[in-house]
Amino acid sequence: MRDDARLPRMTEDDLEELYARSRSPKKHRTAAAQLVALAEDEQPSDAEVSPAALLVSAGEHLSAAGDHEAAVELFRRAASSRGHVPPDVRCYLHHGLLEVGDLDGAHRIADELRREGPADGDIYLFIGEDYELADDLREAHRWFTRGVLRSVTRVEDDDDDVSGDAAVLIIARSRVRRSLGLPLDEYDELVATARER
Repeated sequence: MRDDARLPRMTEDDLEELYARSRSPKKHRTAAAQLVALAEDEQPSDAEVSPAALLVSAGEHLSAAGDHEAAVELFRRAASSRGHVPPDVRCYLHHGLLEVGDLDGAHRIADELRREGPADGDIYLFIGEDYELADDLREAHRWFTRGVLRSVTRVEDDDDDVSGDAAVLIIARSRVRRSLGLPLDEYDELVATARER
């Protein structure tokens, strides 16, 4: 596309505002089409919102409109597009696959992430909550536990930035453990002690 015909750039605030204004399936679909067009336009490398982020946002609009299969296709495109989408673009694809009932596809994405051993606690939280929402509490427990162990190790190594990650993961893990009827362990006791204060 020629420079003078380039579509306008979006900011993170623009994306949030667009989502907030889209209050019907029709508006969500219109917003998704706009974002896909922007993602397909040649975005400069210094753009605040990458093509991957635009496609994820478009997929979220389609998901809100009930078009889950189309949303998954956009999440797939985002996973192979330029740009980082926190915590990891594949988290959105994982969520979409669970929404359409592609459990095998979701497990493949989760296994890929697990093998990489991500340091970001939000990845463990995102995947764990996806499984919790899908009522796969055992898999949710595995992901929350992995995240807790990873985050606690980093806290012990004096990385203060992850202490919040550890707390959120411990609370989520404790919630799932109660649902599974598992006995209290040392991390659950931390949550119970915090509640008593």
